[in-house]
Amino acid sequence: MSESNSTTVFYVCAAIAVFAFFAVIFGLKYFADDSPAPLQTVEYNYFTFYNVSGFWETDILLGKQIYRGTFRFNPLEVENVSIEGNLSKGFNSPPVFITFDPTSNPESFKYQALAVTELSLHMVRALNVSVEGACTKNETDACIERSIVSCDSLNASVIYVVPEGEPKIVLDNRCITLYGSDFGLVKSADRLLYQWYKIIK
Repeated sequence: MSESNSTTVFYVCAAIAVFAFFAVIFGLKYFADDSPAPLQTVEYNYFTFYNVSGFWETDILLGKQIYRGTFRFNPLEVENVSIEGNLSKGFNSPPVFITFDPTSNPESFKYQALAVTELSLHMVRALNVSVEGACTKNETDACIERSIVSCDSLNASVIYVVPEGEPKIVLDNRCITLYGSDFGLVKSADRLLYQWYKIIK
């Protein structure tokens, strides 16, 4: 090999070595594709749901306005949650009390709070329903200033969250009871909302 060719090969090798060095140091920052990964989507009954930071979002037409609904579970994840019974026409009489048993297992409170929050945000912001927090009994400090309401309360529209059993919804006159252990309770809440929005029919 001639001296000039040897020199060329040397400089090419040196250039490759320098490139490799900077590629390792800078993690190929300027050579990688920085475009964001596509969002995970679910199509259900003509609605498109997008997974945004672990929550499922979709646009819902309410009257003449579009509402961006956010849910913890998409319809495919809750469509098998059963709904039993029937409600009377007087259920929507304001306010709708969302009630819980304050003596239930304290470890379930965070899941009850998630379910209640999920319901309340949609009912107030999107469905224009007046909501009031309540307890089924007055046996803790958390219930001193709350209304005491249960499914047996007369002339009251009630949603009762019960943190036990398989996810299930029971409709009885003017009371809706949501069942489910842990995140199963939130699944029941989302299933009810999808029913109200007519996303799941």
